[in-house]
Amino acid sequence: MTQQIHSKVKKIALTIGWKLPFIRVISSRKPVILLYHDIPTKGDGTFIDDKIFEQHIVFLKQHFELVAPDDLGENRQTLKKIRVLLTFDDGFRNNAEVVAPILRKHCIPAVFFVCSRHATPGKYLWFSYLLALEKHFRGNGFCFRGEFMDMSPSQRQSCIQRLSELLLNLTPHPSMMYQVIDEELPRLEDFIRKDELINCYAGMTAEQVGELAADPLFSIGVHTVDHPFLTKCGYEEALRQIQDNQIWIEQVSNKQCTTIAYPSGDYNAELLKQCGELGFTHGYATIPKLYTNKQFELPRIGIYGPSLDILGFKVQWGNIMRALGVEFG
Repeated sequence: MTQQIHSKVKKIALTIGWKLPFIRVISSRKPVILLYHDIPTKGDGTFIDDKIFEQHIVFLKQHFELVAPDDLGENRQTLKKIRVLLTFDDGFRNNAEVVAPILRKHCIPAVFFVCSRHATPGKYLWFSYLLALEKHFRGNGFCFRGEFMDMSPSQRQSCIQRLSELLLNLTPHPSMMYQVIDEELPRLEDFIRKDELINCYAGMTAEQVGELAADPLFSIGVHTVDHPFLTKCGYEEALRQIQDNQIWIEQVSNKQCTTIAYPSGDYNAELLKQCGELGFTHGYATIPKLYTNKQFELPRIGIYGPSLDILGFKVQWGNIMRALGVEFG
């Protein structure tokens, strides 16, 4: 009974918790920063694909004000629409081929935070590799370092979880993890079609990053070379991950790059200091950890599902939720 009541209250909150005009009076006046990731084509309705993403854009345009990163310092007036900035992490190729055309169609600005590793054909970010392995691997398993990795339907999820733990615990991080992926684990190309790899798992090419950077609607930010957990890296490796990615972005875009988004929201005080020394002016987090420098711990709200009610609720209450450290799935 308690669960049923909780479910009904949640449904009501989602349905009307952002629709009533007077609600914005007590909402945060600061812009809300939304975080998306990959947006492939041809979904099944359970995740954000091209069609659902365009529905999100139409919805956001109708109910809120979509702004550029330069507008983040400007707060709205009490009764004005909540201001929203769109950001996209990781730099998947579908951001260039699916997301950007939709944003251009509706004249919506955005920031793309791009990893450089998967701009190279045949290279994938570690979590993207594991997702592809779980979804597409054919067969009941494979041997890895003398252990049989059981990929039968009932064991596949737990097997991938164990493999993820093994990879993330390899040192030095992340170079050893990627060496193992490249040399000891199944190749995605052996069991996934090329068009599927491009649609869901490959990164933007250098040319695509340059094209996005040339569009006045868009800006490009650092997301490291390999998407590691930066606090698991040594000082020199963390610096390399950030600096090499920054240099690559500046070379392919022919523009200065002064913004960064920390992969997986993982950072510490030392990393913020590094970013300041490298000339960054803004750092995008998810849930701020330190509260020592607002410009380097900009909070963001992750959008992970199709629901427009959840999207509206997150925009309406996102900054307050972030201030309380609350994640609403």
